[in-house]
Amino acid sequence: MMKVLTGGKDGRWLAVMATALVAVTWCAPAPAVQQGASISHAPHNKHRAPSAASAVSVADQDTLDADDARFFLTRVGFAPDSGEVAQYVGLTREQAVDKVLATARTESVTPLPDWVLEPIPTRDIRKTWTDDQRRDEQRLRGQRYELLRAWWVREMLGTPSPLTERMTLFWHNHFTSGQDKVQYPQQMAQQNILLRRDALGNFGELLHDVAKDPAMLQYLDGASNRKGKPNENFAREVMELFTLGEGHYTQRDVSEAARAYTGWSLDPDT
Repeated sequence: MMKVLTGGKDGRWLAVMATALVAVTWCAPAPAVQQGASISHAPHNKHRAPSAASAVSVADQDTLDADDARFFLTRVGFAPDSGEVAQYVGLTREQAVDKVLATARTESVTPLPDWVLEPIPTRDIRKTWTDDQRRDEQRLRGQRYELLRAWWVREMLGTPSPLTERMTLFWHNHFTSGQDKVQYPQQMAQQNILLRRDALGNFGELLHDVAKDPAMLQYLDGASNRKGKPNENFAREVMELFTLGEGHYTQRDVSEAARAYTGWSLDPDT
């Protein structure tokens, strides 16, 4: 059973129940009953103690061999090397889950490029640019996007918590934003930081944070959502793709949500 997280941000990812991760990563089909086998005369004694041989067999099944460890680490991260696999061989499934969760992070270990903290040029500054300056700025943004992607790949390769990066990638795919509508890579970098911080936390808090994220406000047109002329794009995506799914909301729900979201926008002068 997955525990519903309702606490604050500090340490909330530690509240993920080990049983949930075990269920996700260790599910296997039950052995089939041999066709035609008779079970009507099977002896039944619930108080009978297990034999020593059966106890050893159960213990062996509960600990990980190399194949089990590799399967588990692939499910909760990326492709593990032999050194990573060796650390999990001999652990029980519960111990393996605890070990993965104990290394979960909310921040990257790979330093971000310095330009991530550079302010976005204001509207007044952009008005003063010549055509050549605009082309140079566009070229620089493209180069920085390439650097940002390379930085994230390095983080995936070097992180001590592959689970964190796998979930950050999962949420990046779920709450889609990208270079095609978000001009400045600084904003996508900030969204990446947000997704990593909340990757293993409370979904409701993550959804609220993403709804106010500058990259998302641009990508799904929240920045153009105005009182008296609401843009329903983000509100519809929230209900159709991010949360409820088709058939579980009405057009009235979308319209009212869009009206509520008009309070969140971007200031082009800051």
